[in-house]
Amino acid sequence: MDAGGKGGSRVEIVSIPWHFLARVYEQLDQLFLPLLSSAQQANDLMGVRARGDSSALQAAAYMCGELLRDSSFTPVKPRDHESSNIYVYHLYQLDFVADGFEVKTSVYSAQATKEALFGVRITGRIRGDKFQVLDSATGTALFSFTRFEAEKPEFFLREFPFLAYESRATPVAGDEQNLFGRETINIMLSVPVPHGSVSVRVEKLPSSPHAEVKNPSTGATVMKVSAGALNNISKMVRTIEEYVASNASAHQLLENADVKAETAKETAEPSQAEKAEPPEVKQEQESRQ
Repeated sequence: MDAGGKGGSRVEIVSIPWHFLARVYEQLDQLFLPLLSSAQQANDLMGVRARGDSSALQAAAYMCGELLRDSSFTPVKPRDHESSNIYVYHLYQLDFVADGFEVKTSVYSAQATKEALFGVRITGRIRGDKFQVLDSATGTALFSFTRFEAEKPEFFLREFPFLAYESRATPVAGDEQNLFGRETINIMLSVPVPHGSVSVRVEKLPSSPHAEVKNPSTGATVMKVSAGALNNISKMVRTIEEYVASNASAHQLLENADVKAETAKETAEPSQAEKAEPPEVKQEQESRQ
């Protein structure tokens, strides 16, 4: 096997003396959810929740067997990895005893005339469904997401790098963090879109590091922004505008809501012919019926 070069993903399982290299998984969305599901299945089959550490080691061994049976993965010894200078795009670390699921990866984001490349860590629990994204260099919490959000089409390709970039560019510091930690924010904003403008609701719950931008009619979350973005509403509106313009699913979500609103309005309002019809003509029509 040629262990040199770069790219793909590597999986490390605590208590297993081998790492598993997969060159074919170059995108974060290709392996994140499948690997999480396999780890959860190993947990369930070995009864980790009820039996404790001994079964957690069995779950780790079971997971190792699953990766060995998958032709996409090649086992490599850690010392071989270090000596051959293998570089991967995504490093997955599973700890069944500590119930830990972590990914180290890089984010590239290009927004308008700015672009950035930086490292992040995604941390969560194998038996959980919520994950936090941290800046690898500073350890600062950037934003969080749920498994439900991760299952959305193109989440890791579009929304994930956008949120990481915006959260990193607008850190919540000192007094701002204390202020937003105490407050519940609920505001309505008008955001320009190609067909005019739409209304969005921005909500932030106490102690949450981010605010959610929602469709005010359906309550569906369109995107998230860092809590610090609330200090500059005009910039936040531009951020939302750029995201909606570059994300077809977000644009469609808001556009559909507008169409529904217009349809409901048209159904509720009488037609122009009914408005112009004199009362006596209407009475005559009713008498004929």
